[in-house]
Amino acid sequence: MTTKDKISFNAKLVGTDVKVIRSKNGENWQGKVERVIDEEYFEISKRDNPLEIEIVSMYDIRSLSYELN
Repeated sequence: MTTKDKISFNAKLVGTDVKVIRSKNGENWQGKVERVIDEEYFEISKRDNPLEIEIVSMYDIRSLSYELN
């Protein structure tokens, strides 16, 4: 799979609600995928403060759909 293919696949997550889990510092928060940076990183806005955006690795993102069911 090429980098372009990975970015295209990841673009499907834009607008999705997610949970960010950072094991290094134990930080957990919910947000929304705003933009794909590259094949691994996303810009995610925080649910509590949508104007606050962080760059997050795909490995730190979990789907909220499983928690809501």
